[in-house]
Amino acid sequence: MAKQMKRVRKNIHSAQELEEELTRSDTPQTQAHKPWENIVLIVVICMTLFLLTSGWELLSNLNRAMYSSLLVALLMMYAQRKATRLSAALLKWLNRGVFFFILLSLVLFALVVYFEHFAG
Repeated sequence: MAKQMKRVRKNIHSAQELEEELTRSDTPQTQAHKPWENIVLIVVICMTLFLLTSGWELLSNLNRAMYSSLLVALLMMYAQRKATRLSAALLKWLNRGVFFFILLSLVLFALVVYFEHFAG
């Protein structure tokens, strides 16, 4: 009888640990970002905005699209760092948006390089 009681307690304890682990994984984990990381991100956003606005007439349509999508990705990344009250689902979509716009910027960059240097 004592062995069965120990098994039951062990099973109950492991079930409680599993339940606690599941509740911890459901809540979004926010990273504490250092202040200098946000400053670097803001500087990169400002530089991208400056390049986009100052060279608007000199840039081709592909370059404009590339810098615009990069700017959107950087702004979404900054919003993701500052968003503390968003649900896990919204943070997930924000993260997907950042990856999408970065990927779009990379594809546009490859097109710009191809058309300016290889397609003569």
